[in-house]
Amino acid sequence: MKLSRFVGATSRDVMRQVRETLGSDALIVSNRSVPEGIEVLATLDDPPADQPAPLPEASLPVVQAAPPTSAAESAGALEAAIGALRGALESRLDGLLWGGVEAPGREPQRAALFRALLDAGFSARLVRAMLERLPAGLELRQAQSWARNELVTHLPVLACEDDLLAQGGVFALVGPTGVGKTTTLAKLAARCVAREGRQRVAMLTTDNFRIGALEQLQIYGRLMGVPARSVRDVAELRATLTELGDRKIILIDTTGISQRDRQVAAQAALLCGAGRPVRRLLVLNAASQGETLDEVAHAYRNGAGEDVAGCILTKLDEASRLGPALDTAIRHRLPVHYVCVGQKVPEHLALARADELVDRALAAPARAPALYAPSEADMATLWRASSAVASDTGALRRRQWLAAALLPGRDDGRALLGQACDWLERDVASGQARDRWRGLGQARDPAGQGADQDLAAIRRAFPAACERWLLAVHGEASLNGVGLPGAGLRATVLMSDRGDALGAAQATVHWARRAAAVADPKAVARADRAAADVAAALAGGLPNIPLVHVLDSGHEPPWRVLPPGSAWVMRQAGALKVLHDDCPTHLNAVGKSLGYLPVGPVPAMAGVPALRPAGAGDAGLAGLWASGTEVALPRRGTPPQNARLVCARVVAADGTLLRQLFALTSLSAADADAAVVARWLVRQDQARRAFRDMAWAWAALSGMMDASDPAARAAVAAQLGTACWQIAQAPGAGVLDAMLQSALARGRKLTPRAAPAALLKIFAMLEMAA
Repeated sequence: MKLSRFVGATSRDVMRQVRETLGSDALIVSNRSVPEGIEVLATLDDPPADQPAPLPEASLPVVQAAPPTSAAESAGALEAAIGALRGALESRLDGLLWGGVEAPGREPQRAALFRALLDAGFSARLVRAMLERLPAGLELRQAQSWARNELVTHLPVLACEDDLLAQGGVFALVGPTGVGKTTTLAKLAARCVAREGRQRVAMLTTDNFRIGALEQLQIYGRLMGVPARSVRDVAELRATLTELGDRKIILIDTTGISQRDRQVAAQAALLCGAGRPVRRLLVLNAASQGETLDEVAHAYRNGAGEDVAGCILTKLDEASRLGPALDTAIRHRLPVHYVCVGQKVPEHLALARADELVDRALAAPARAPALYAPSEADMATLWRASSAVASDTGALRRRQWLAAALLPGRDDGRALLGQACDWLERDVASGQARDRWRGLGQARDPAGQGADQDLAAIRRAFPAACERWLLAVHGEASLNGVGLPGAGLRATVLMSDRGDALGAAQATVHWARRAAAVADPKAVARADRAAADVAAALAGGLPNIPLVHVLDSGHEPPWRVLPPGSAWVMRQAGALKVLHDDCPTHLNAVGKSLGYLPVGPVPAMAGVPALRPAGAGDAGLAGLWASGTEVALPRRGTPPQNARLVCARVVAADGTLLRQLFALTSLSAADADAAVVARWLVRQDQARRAFRDMAWAWAALSGMMDASDPAARAAVAAQLGTACWQIAQAPGAGVLDAMLQSALARGRKLTPRAAPAALLKIFAMLEMAA
């Protein structure tokens, strides 16, 4: 038995070294603390040595007994006993490490993060290793951001497709049955044909067991114009590769073999005997269980010959949780080259991006609780059973103090406080405002420091918050009444297509030309920034997110100022002159000539009552109707500009027409029908108050921020005002009503103007009680 010594800073670190060097079958012999950290002695079962010469036959006693146990059975029993001992030792070691005095489970934010990562499908082993490195003192939102960045950093992906395909070569797709190797190979072949041309690509298959395997590949080959052949053994593989030697890229489809089948090694040996280097790409079904993926990766990486070059994740559209697949790639250090999100060839194959995969794995859409991950109650029970956890009396006293300060004289104060804190923690816009407020105490400029963080939070929230589109509602608030005559605050409210505000972006202070003499010239230059720059900044910070710019009628025509290909909806006045059916007319006349379909009740504002405009909570009693048609805008000297017109009507319960809204849009009816755009117009109309709330937030920050840096103050005011509007309109935000009122001075009434100051006070008190 050969012993190996490993030393690491922590037990997790040294155990990782053991597994990387000796594999999961390593036997831990001993462990102890040394000056360098933790020392572990481990070994692998040595191959059986030569058996000693048998004793003379006469020296063997003759005993009547049961039939002798075979050597294989004895070896199996010994291996089982060693495995059981190893499992017991590792379980004991895990218990000691995880249940120690400074265990991650002792801190609520670590427990919540532990639970969230398990719910996403990541293994307990990986999560524990991450939490060992979690910096102390982080809030839950900061801890979540740290965990997300750690996963992105450690998830290996193909940096550039040229790294894989530029030099060409032979690539074999390997993996178990049913993971989608053949379809994935066809997608990859189509990608290579588009890249290199059909004369430079060929396809082979070694699958001689599945009925129709060759025929399926040949059909794909005929569609793409590339040869597709079958090989049965090493000799045929060598001959075929020699014959196809002028082809730059040769793709091999292999027989699906279970990870528990010994033929995995035989298949690897076949590919190693091809006479040319063959790079194996392991195809993993993202919808499989984590334990299955771990077995597959271990079996195919240790089959024979060279290691696999990387992996391709398939069936992402079928996976309820992406965590197991990413967990396998991280722990086995398998670079993810491509991902497949459907059956279409070749559309549903894309290069893997670590940030997108991690965000998708961590997104929390509406779904049932994880059946195979412990709930918070389960974890609490396990921790209580392992050892008596001393209650954090200090945190409890602080929470009681906070409830007494914000909700005095209420028996349900603590319960209501918990509900309000939970809502603030879940709400994206409130979280962004709180993060911006925290940044006020930092030495760096909050506007420059937080802009990227703001958009990163939007990227993380998009999968769960939006059905299809992210709305960028552009607007401006006058700062005349809050101490900055002649100035306005321009910003973009980022809103889900369901109507929830997620945050603000691109906030700037704009001075009118007549005030330029008393304003900072640099600020004037910033205020003159074109809408094209704003759109470009949003596109750069929100890649691969479908964005719709929602503009008011005062803006320049979007086809002039927005980058080509931008999606937009622009509000218009009823007097706008257009061409309809080649006849000059105006929008009011067009709207009267159309037939309307019911959309449903008008979206109502259902947040804190004191912050809503009069009657906003009853908006749902009115009905919304929509219609659409094609129009053209006449232009001097040039052909008319074609556009799609959407008309929306707000009708009272008695049939009275309350409002008529018009908008032009670049979106087709297939992208967003008239009913969808009509709802957006109503939300845009309601969101005008968000820009007014930004002005009140500007005033609330007067004693906190240096007036010499209006850009930084605008960034904070935009986020704070957006959060106040979200509190006024979001269902469930009503739990903040009593807290906001209590945060104001005695006798002061809660109004939209006072809301930013009240919210800032709540942020401060929550930090004190944390």
